[in-house]
Amino acid sequence: MNHCLLRKIVKKSRKMREKIFLVLTLALTISAGTLALGAQKEREAEAYYECVTIHSGDTLWAIAQKYKSNDQKTEQMIYEIMKINGMCSGNIRAGESLIVPIKT
Repeated sequence: MNHCLLRKIVKKSRKMREKIFLVLTLALTISAGTLALGAQKEREAEAYYECVTIHSGDTLWAIAQKYKSNDQKTEQMIYEIMKINGMCSGNIRAGESLIVPIKT
């Protein structure tokens, strides 16, 4: 076989492998992103909100423990309650009301 012809074949082969590699990498990246988004959507639970009246002796910790989901940490629930209610501190008083997120 002619040396020039062999070089052209090798060059075309190399370009073809590069294109295949690029397409496979792109397909894998898109697939991984799609799977990640799908998993994230499955984790999202529906939430509704309940108005809770604070009684004497109640603490934000106890309220958060009572209303948090099984897979949620108490600290995370306290943060959500404080954020929803615009609270700067965890101090609560009897007679006040809090909006508490309930996830199903």
